Amino acid sequence: MTSSAMSARIFAGVFCAVICTGVMAAPVTAIFPFEIYDTSGEAPQPDRSERLAMATRILSEALEKTGRYSPIDLQPFSAEIEKTVPRYRCGDCFLPVARKAGAAYAVVSVVHKVSTLISSMDIWIIDTSSGAGVAHLGGQIRGDTPEAYEHGVRFLVRNRLPSEVSPPSDGASAK
Repeated sequence: MTSSAMSARIFAGVFCAVICTGVMAAPVTAIFPFEIYDTSGEAPQPDRSERLAMATRILSEALEKTGRYSPIDLQPFSAEIEKTVPRYRCGDCFLPVARKAGAAYAVVSVVHKVSTLISSMDIWIIDTSSGAGVAHLGGQIRGDTPEAYEHGVRFLVRNRLPSEVSPPSDGASAK
């Protein structure tokens, strides 16, 4: 059997399995790195960058675990992503990057640090085709520690993510 014939049989089998079981792949999702909006007036802690990166990893894992999102690696777009900072107030400047990555959804997150003890965490999920927000997960966290950030992200995904999110407006799914 030729390589192309084998590929065709595998594709047909996967296609049939998806159609027969009704299982569709989760939409490709561009999860942008967490940012911080610090109005505390306090000196940044030396581990802030690592804490934000950890929060981004946990968010990616938690969203993927829901089975409704398929995070895509944005590392190849890091230079373009850097130009979108701060995403929480750039309008939709991040959408072209998400679209270029082939994502149906873009996720933008920010921690607003008011003090060492009080921060708020916001996560927006945006349809990349229309630019419309499909979900906002927000709440306060207590503490400026890795544990507080981890707890905050997990809490928001578990308790504030709507049980149903409309499919992307163009019907895109995993590519």
